[in-house]
Amino acid sequence: MFILKVATYGATIVIVMFFGFWELRMRRELTDKLLPPPERASDLGLLYDFSEQIKRDKTLRSLPKQALFKLRMVGLLKFVFFAILIAEVIILQK
Repeated sequence: MFILKVATYGATIVIVMFFGFWELRMRRELTDKLLPPPERASDLGLLYDFSEQIKRDKTLRSLPKQALFKLRMVGLLKFVFFAILIAEVIILQK
């Protein structure tokens, strides 16, 4: 039973991580064309990363809904598999 739990949890976690990384890559692809690259070496620090993330979020909000459909579907799949993982933990612990 322990091996079944580990295999089930492991597979679900891998799927959630796959969809998470896919969503992150899609976000970067959508915003890379619209944001300028860093110009100075001082732009590559931690604060620049935070400001870049804020700029990416603002840029994503300004895109039309048709362009964000695939991104939302991947995010929904990530959420669904995370909910399945929680249900598996609850069910298999009994």
